[in-house]
Amino acid sequence: MPGHPVALITGGTRGIGLAIAQRLAREGYALGLLYLRHHRQAKAAEDQLSEKVPVSVIRADVRDPEAMADAARHVSTRYGPITLAVHNAAQGVARPLLDTRWRHFEFTMAVNAWGFVTLAQAAVPFMSEGGHLMGISSLGAARSYPDYGLVGASKAALESLARQFARELGPQNIRVNVIAAGPMESEALHHFTDGPNWLQTFQSRAPLHQPLLPADVAEAVWCLARQPMVTGQVFTVDGGYSAMA
Repeated sequence: MPGHPVALITGGTRGIGLAIAQRLAREGYALGLLYLRHHRQAKAAEDQLSEKVPVSVIRADVRDPEAMADAARHVSTRYGPITLAVHNAAQGVARPLLDTRWRHFEFTMAVNAWGFVTLAQAAVPFMSEGGHLMGISSLGAARSYPDYGLVGASKAALESLARQFARELGPQNIRVNVIAAGPMESEALHHFTDGPNWLQTFQSRAPLHQPLLPADVAEAVWCLARQPMVTGQVFTVDGGYSAMA
């Protein structure tokens, strides 16, 4: 659909991904939203957003390069060149590192880090010049939290991959950046030891003393997407928490 900027978002039908989609819809983006499970939430997201902008909701596993390529091809064929691709989908095993096995490591890295690679491989061939590849990380990429070892390592890998992609894609005028978000209320948070208490600690220590919301991360994505001379960077959205800790 000519004239629309186009966004492709993994994990785009709930949580932070849905908030990003909602924010971009306000700016007139056509949306390709990828999901793997939670079909009802995906359908609800499609129904909500399709009232405002063109939307395609596609079931695709980020670990599967062929599925990702098919999704990117579908979105670009239907709406035009991809303007922004965001890797938001995340999974992980919450347990002490000494209790982990290869299958836990492989799964967490495959979704959170390899998924960023498959998104890039899928989206870049259909991306407009001046496009933007973005990943969603967390404070755990640079800090330790209980039972967060595998997820933190996978997010650190994502940030490293983003820097390398920035080097490789710069000649095509494609920017690559990461948003590192502080803890916020989510289903995943409750899988980690003391997860719910992180929110209380976060809010009490952060200078702004306010809960972080998915909409805050989405606003950062939108702001960063408009910066033509920023690439290879990790931007922290945490109410100032990391500056105090």
